[in-house]
Amino acid sequence: MAASPTPDRMSLTAAATREIIFDVEGYSATKLMSAGRGHFESDKFTVGGYDWAVRYYPERGGVYVAVTLVLLSELKDAGLKVGVRFACALQDRHGEVSPDRCMMASHVFSRSGEWGFWNYTTHDVVEDPDFIVGDCLTLVCAISVLRKPVLRY
Repeated sequence: MAASPTPDRMSLTAAATREIIFDVEGYSATKLMSAGRGHFESDKFTVGGYDWAVRYYPERGGVYVAVTLVLLSELKDAGLKVGVRFACALQDRHGEVSPDRCMMASHVFSRSGEWGFWNYTTHDVVEDPDFIVGDCLTLVCAISVLRKPVLRY
């Protein structure tokens, strides 16, 4: 068989991706203000044609910090589903993302709503001097949204 020319390559699952850095300034006050139930929400941002926000829960069950992704937009077409990959990591005092403190998962939204890491990490991890700098905690989040997923059966 003769050598074939270089094949064409195309992605079947192209994704729009955005990385956002969230600073939680006044970390210790956020724990007191949330009283175990409240959350802090980022400004709205757009990825893949949809509006999103990240929510930070400083007190989840007295032990955990939670980080979630919120789909704010309504889906563009009835029956459409939006596939997303969400990753979140703690940034250390040197500006590096900690691979040991990174979570990543995929989800399919069939309507607007919230999903994420309800037990992201514990307070003792977050409050390590390597992650809290001047009472500020930094989270690096990456959101990838599949473009035009078409499922054929």
